[in-house]
Amino acid sequence: MKSNFLHIVIVCLIATFSSLAQHRVETQVDTTAIKLGDTFLYTIKTQGNAGSRVTFPATEQIGHFSVVESLPIDTINSDNTQELIKKYYLTQFDPGDYTIPAVPVIVDAKMFHTDSIQIHVQDVEVDTIKKPLFEIKNISKEGASFSTYWYYILFVVFAIILGIAIYWYIKRQQDKNLTEDDKYKTPFEKAVKKLKKLEEKKNWNRGDAKPYYSDMSIITRSFIEETFGISAKELTTFEIITILKATLNDKNIKLDPNIIKDLKRVLEAADLVKFAKSQPTEGEITADTTKIQQIVDGINTAYPISAATQTELIRLREERKKKKKRIRIWIPTIVTSVLILITGIVYLVNITSEEDYHWFTFNNTKKLMNKEWITSTYGTDPGLTISTPDVLTRKNEPVLEQTKPDGVTSINQFRFGVLEDPIHIVVNNIVTTNEFKYSQKELITYSISLLTQNNKTDNMEFKDEEFENANGITGTKVKGSFTFKNSENKKEEKIAFQGVLVGHGENKDQAWVFYLADDENAPTLVERIFDSILYKQEQK
Repeated sequence: MKSNFLHIVIVCLIATFSSLAQHRVETQVDTTAIKLGDTFLYTIKTQGNAGSRVTFPATEQIGHFSVVESLPIDTINSDNTQELIKKYYLTQFDPGDYTIPAVPVIVDAKMFHTDSIQIHVQDVEVDTIKKPLFEIKNISKEGASFSTYWYYILFVVFAIILGIAIYWYIKRQQDKNLTEDDKYKTPFEKAVKKLKKLEEKKNWNRGDAKPYYSDMSIITRSFIEETFGISAKELTTFEIITILKATLNDKNIKLDPNIIKDLKRVLEAADLVKFAKSQPTEGEITADTTKIQQIVDGINTAYPISAATQTELIRLREERKKKKKRIRIWIPTIVTSVLILITGIVYLVNITSEEDYHWFTFNNTKKLMNKEWITSTYGTDPGLTISTPDVLTRKNEPVLEQTKPDGVTSINQFRFGVLEDPIHIVVNNIVTTNEFKYSQKELITYSISLLTQNNKTDNMEFKDEEFENANGITGTKVKGSFTFKNSENKKEEKIAFQGVLVGHGENKDQAWVFYLADDENAPTLVERIFDSILYKQEQK
C-alpha cells in the first residue's frame, strides 16, 4: 500500500516538473554593466508545446530602462515543442545600479514572470574644459496634454499684448486731438518750419504779396509772443518794438541791435503791404524772408527756450504733453500689472492651497464635478454607455493592435486627457471570441501595463473586488496606485487609479480613472462615473 502511494507521489512530481519544463521562461542580458546611454540586449525565451499562445511585454519602458528597439519574435520548432525568443535593446541615461524587474509573459492564458536582473550604469567622464555641456532634451510624446501652466503663461502674454494695444490706442486718440502748438517742441522750431513752408509756397507770384506778408507777420509775432510772453498779436509794430526792448533790458538779454532794427523794418513793410496796398518786388520779398529767418535765429541764439526761460504759455503746453504721456503710459501699465498680479496670485493659490478648491484652474475635479456632464455610448454594439465630464475621444495607439491577446478581435480606446493631467479617463472596448481564455486577473494586469506603458512607474500596487452599480451592472472593480515622474512639472507624483471591468456577450469593457492620490474630490467623481455605466438594451 505504501509502495503504491509512493509511486503516485513520484508520478505527480514528474508530471508537475514536466509541465513546468514545457513552459519554462528564461531571461538573459549580453552584459550587466553599461556606460551611460549605451544599449544592451535583453532576451526572453519561452519553451513549450507547439502552437502555444505567447504574449510578450509590448512597452516602451521596462522598469527604469527605455526600450530603444523591440525586435520581432524568433520561433524555433523542434518535434512537438517550440522555442520563442523575444529581444529588446534597452538603455538608461542616469548612472547608478538598476534592476530589470520581473515582467509578465502570458503563455496559454497563464501568467509567468521573468527573473529580475541587476544592471550597473557607469557614469561618463566629461571634459568640461574642451566641450560645452548641453541638457538632454525630453522625448516629445504625441498627444501630450496642453499643460495647465501654459494657461498662466498665455495670460501673462495676453496682459502684455493688451497693455501695448491700449498704449497705441490712447496715443492715436491723443494725436487726433493735438493742437497746432502741440506739434512743435519750441517756438523756434515752430517758427522755422512755418517760415520754410511759407517760402516754398511762393504765393506772391500771383501778383498779390499781401497774404504772404500777412502770414510772415503772424509767424514772427507768434514767435515773439511765445518766446518772451508778449501779446505781440494784438500790438502794433511800434508797441512790439518798445516792449521787446524793455523786456530785453529786464531779462539782461544781449541781442544785436541790428536784429531789432531789421525786425522793425520787416514788420513795418508787412504793415504797408497789408494796409497801404504796397507791392514790393520779388527781390524785396526774398530779402525780407531771409531777414525774418535771421531774426528768428538771432533771438533764439541770444535767448534759447529752456525750463528756466520758458513762458507760461510754453509751460502749460509742456505740462499738457507730459500729462498725455503719463496717461498713455500709466493706464496700460496698470492694466497689465493688475492682470499679471491676478494671474500670479491665482497660480500661487493653486500650487500652495491644501483646501479642496482652486481658483480659475483647468481640468481639476472640482470644476469637472460642477459642469454639465455628457452621456455617450462608446464601442461596438451594444456599446458601453457612460457619463463623463467631457466627451471622450478615440485614441487607438498602434501598440493596442500589435499586442492584443489571442481571442481578441478588436480593441477600441477612448480618452479624456493624459496621465500627466489631474484627471485622466479611459474607456476600453474589447471584443472577444470564444477562444479568449484569459482570466480576469490577467486581463487587469494586461490593461494596466498598456495604460501606463509610456511612463516610468514605480511602487505599483492594486487589488480587485466585486462591483455592482445602481443600474445593476456587475463586474470587477480595481483600486490601486503607483508613483511616476510627471514630464510636465518634473515632479514625482503619486497617482491613484480605479477601474471597472464589465462584460456583455462578447464585449469586455473597461472604464479607468487616474487622479492625484491627494485629491479628495476625485473619488466622488469616480463613483459618479462608475454609477452611470449602462448597456443600451438595459436602459430603463
